[in-house]
Amino acid sequence: MKFILHEIKLWFKDENAEPKSYFFLANKINVVTGDSTTGKTSFWNIIDYCLLSGKVTIANTIIEKVLWFGIRFTINDKEISIVRKTPINGAVSSEVYFNIGALPDKPESNITVSEIKSKLDEEYGITDALRFPYGKESDKSTFNLSYRHFLLFNSLTQTIIDAPETYFDTTFYGKDEYDEALGHIFDLVIGVNDLKNIKAKEKLKEIEAELKKIQNQETKNQRKTKNFELGILRLIEKCKKYNFIDYSEYFENVNEEISIIQDVIANIRKVAKNAQLFNEIDNLYKRKNEVQAQINAINQYQKEFDLYKKNLDKSADSLQPIEFLNQKLSDQLIDSYETKMFMESLESSLKNIKENLSQKITKPLKVSGDIKELRGQLQDIDKRISQLNEIKKNYLAEGEKFIALGEIKHEFEQIQKEKLITPIDTIKLNKLNEEKSRLASVPAETEQIKYTMKTLLNESIQRNYSQLKSLTAYDDYRTVFDDSKMILKLYPPSDQLQFPLENVGSASNYMFMHLCVYLGLHEHVIKIQENHIPKFLFIDQPSTPYYEGKNDDKIKLLDAFTLLNSFVDYILIQKKQHFQIFMVEHASKEYWEENDLSYFHTVDEFIDGKGLIPSEVYNK
Repeated sequence: MKFILHEIKLWFKDENAEPKSYFFLANKINVVTGDSTTGKTSFWNIIDYCLLSGKVTIANTIIEKVLWFGIRFTINDKEISIVRKTPINGAVSSEVYFNIGALPDKPESNITVSEIKSKLDEEYGITDALRFPYGKESDKSTFNLSYRHFLLFNSLTQTIIDAPETYFDTTFYGKDEYDEALGHIFDLVIGVNDLKNIKAKEKLKEIEAELKKIQNQETKNQRKTKNFELGILRLIEKCKKYNFIDYSEYFENVNEEISIIQDVIANIRKVAKNAQLFNEIDNLYKRKNEVQAQINAINQYQKEFDLYKKNLDKSADSLQPIEFLNQKLSDQLIDSYETKMFMESLESSLKNIKENLSQKITKPLKVSGDIKELRGQLQDIDKRISQLNEIKKNYLAEGEKFIALGEIKHEFEQIQKEKLITPIDTIKLNKLNEEKSRLASVPAETEQIKYTMKTLLNESIQRNYSQLKSLTAYDDYRTVFDDSKMILKLYPPSDQLQFPLENVGSASNYMFMHLCVYLGLHEHVIKIQENHIPKFLFIDQPSTPYYEGKNDDKIKLLDAFTLLNSFVDYILIQKKQHFQIFMVEHASKEYWEENDLSYFHTVDEFIDGKGLIPSEVYNK
């Protein structure tokens, strides 16, 4: 794609200050050189801002002085001017001016940002047909292709120019989005795929991810169904254990099992009314205790009566000697009044005892009848208690059944909840499979095409690398761009098994490698006639590695400038194409003026207090 930067123009907040323009030539290496902190690096920030960046990268010291930023450039066969008002409070401005032709004397907003972006997308060849090769409805994508994504290949910024592991400054534009963009469009840029194939591959990944989700859901549903069936089977076994259903009963399928379980839960509704039973048993035990107490009392009475009788017999036996004494030895006893009275008293007692013993002593009839009746009552009570305890056992067994039934009901409800299956959207599934089949039929990249394009890219990088004279330690090394890591690797010149260098040494070496990648990429793009990348390159200070001023710095830097000069000559003369380089540089213009670097053009020198903002404006 033809792209020529003609002019960068600044309008200042100071109304009395004249606008400042910087002019650039086609097919030249346009250089702004000068001292540090003069605003050189801000040139690309300004270009990017006018190309409608969504973030502010321009230094505040410049924003404070400038009211409008403008660029004029040719894209394809149209000269276009875009002017954008300075950022406000750190946010990009939505006030923009657009014109087919020259920049205005005094800009005023006349269009929206989105309208300009649409126009630039069209100039870059990015239309809906390219964004959505299968139609907007069927080709939805998380990646929205824009002309701005291709700026990655037009800007070799100071941040990355000598970085070992970074060749495209995605951080400058917005890391996450531009990392994704780089992964999408690199194959498109080098000619491996057209966007139709890239979008097909992207869409296939999305479809396969959706199909994977459906497959996972189906697997989850199957697992739930299996667990449900196992749970129902466990409940059937539990029903058999408690005799809710016959142990030998067999069911053909899970639906029959579910129906039986539901019947078991619905039909067994017996309630164990055992409160009356337990009360009766308690009362019987109380009555038993009372009868037993009465029996115990009668038994005690009987024991005491028998003891009384026995003691009476013992008393009669003990008085027998008194009678003998009176009959046989009365004449020998002391004949006194007290003795006679004592003997008569003993004899009288003996007589009374004999009379009592001569009478038949029997137990009262009522007592005998009572104990007989009480023992009968006790037997009846024990018998009833035994009967009720047997009934109680049966009630307890029924209670266990009711507990088991409650458990079965609860488990059945839980199993049904856990079975809740998310139904598969069969319409969506069929649609995804149809779309997958259709996209798979789109011609995908072939290994041969990829091999060919990567080989051509590496040849272009190698052609530029081979012109360098400063990398004497790696003169014969082979350059290979690793598109998986987006870095350049150097392989030693050997026919044996080769491994790339892990480290190529100084920042200077990496600077040369970056130059070769960008020049080789643009050379390759021109060869294969890829139309989405402008034939334009911004380079920010190749002299960065040489700020310390070593003896061989001038030789190496001149080698880099010579490489750029020969590249433009090769594109213009050999390939008969246009190409423009815009470089900001710390080195003085003597490098190219004294060494016949004919394609170099000095745009301006920022020395002796001069800078991007004129000193009379900057210091005011």
